[in-house]
Amino acid sequence: MFEKLRSMVRFLDSDSKTDLTKKSDNDHMTQFMTLGNFSLGMGKIGPANRDDIDKQILNMMYERVAAGDFNIPVESNLPEICVDGRTDKNGSRKRVPSAAGGTLSIVYGFDLGNSESVDKKTEIELTAEVIDILKNKKHTTAVHGDDHSDCGCGACAKAPDIYRYIIKEIDAIATLTNNYGISISDTEKAYVTKTAEKRLNQSDFFAEDRSSVIEAARSHGADYEELVDAHNELGIALNVKAGTTVDRAAIRREFGHQYDLFVVDAWTFDNAARELNAENHPEVADRISKAIAIQNVATASILGHSSLPIIPIK
Repeated sequence: MFEKLRSMVRFLDSDSKTDLTKKSDNDHMTQFMTLGNFSLGMGKIGPANRDDIDKQILNMMYERVAAGDFNIPVESNLPEICVDGRTDKNGSRKRVPSAAGGTLSIVYGFDLGNSESVDKKTEIELTAEVIDILKNKKHTTAVHGDDHSDCGCGACAKAPDIYRYIIKEIDAIATLTNNYGISISDTEKAYVTKTAEKRLNQSDFFAEDRSSVIEAARSHGADYEELVDAHNELGIALNVKAGTTVDRAAIRREFGHQYDLFVVDAWTFDNAARELNAENHPEVADRISKAIAIQNVATASILGHSSLPIIPIK
């Protein structure tokens, strides 16, 4: 799946100056598609809701991020930290790949993409199981909170809403992923939505205390980041350059603290799926990888405004 994604991003980049030029909801001219172009984005985070940014600087940031100017090498090949654009109190983040919720993205993708093996487990049991599997394979795992809420990770705090959104908007989500090279079949859409419905109907699946999921991950060895300040994300960096992530701190140094991005290291999704595919069934691994992609799009759409652009990195 990753090779198709990388090829599609290259095609989109070569064509982005013409057919993909769109005007976003806040009247910024940008060469990139937004969540709104796919009828997605119900949250508040995005450029249309900001009055503290310079349009010229913003578009310069988009161009430079798309060119890969802020990509840095990483040693890990699985998503580990959250897509969150914020940093810790020292202005830094771990130098590892990102997905929505960090390791929790793998947890939710495993659930949605391979429900038979998960069976009747609860969210906390599944979180512990996945982290133990990855830890036994010598992978580092991570979650985060923040300095001003009980559960400062949106992918975790809003997980039940994200599952509901997947059920409601699976066709729009699949249209977006297909646009970037991840083709999700009707059979795969039905599988993921059926699993989401099953979990929402399983009264004990989602923990009532959302912070307890973070604590369960930490108790099984996941690293923890405490992020600070408000969300200032102005786009979604879609990174398919294997072995890299985007340096959020460098973007802030270059453009200012109010210029942040969500970072999705999509090249890691296949790797994560293979690590959890114990029976080595290619179709299962492919479905888990696509379920991780679906969870990332749904999370972005719950948190992000329709004006949020998607920035493929060359």
